[in-house]
Amino acid sequence: MKAIFLDRDGTINVGVPKYERVSSLDKIELLPNTIEALKVLSTLDYGVFFITNQSGLSEKLITLNQFWEINNNILELIAPTGIKILKTYLCPHAEDDNCECRKPHPKLLLDAAKEFSIDLQNSWMIGDRPSDVMTGFNAGTKTILVKTGVPTVESDKANFTTASLLEAVKFIQKIANGINLN
Repeated sequence: MKAIFLDRDGTINVGVPKYERVSSLDKIELLPNTIEALKVLSTLDYGVFFITNQSGLSEKLITLNQFWEINNNILELIAPTGIKILKTYLCPHAEDDNCECRKPHPKLLLDAAKEFSIDLQNSWMIGDRPSDVMTGFNAGTKTILVKTGVPTVESDKANFTTASLLEAVKFIQKIANGINLN
């Protein structure tokens, strides 16, 4: 299976700079063109996963039950697109916890690859932070940086940088359809 790994907050749902942490249901706000992007993505031959760091759990801003309530609400909002998120992988640790699962470490992608028999070389990691790009790079996927969170972020490890998830998905669609991008 080929996969698309999506960061959640800042890529699908509004994150930084509007919300430092998505810690309640009232902070669920899909980014512009997310529904259209996921409709296109649902037509492609990829398994789709959320890969998310959730420092709010270690900071006690939210409980694990609240995280899953927020995540399930986002899944309900995007369900009409036809997309099926096969699984949400999360790191509940703070940045200074030095865990193995926090992006940019590739553990969550490697876990997904093992569980779902994913061909990482033909898969993509899409996110709004350099740590998302490095996660994909470290796992051996292709990477896309979307400037939907902080528009000034850069990553020289991204295979493609774009302003939106919709542009990212259309880029992948062109590749999947064999269109030469050179």
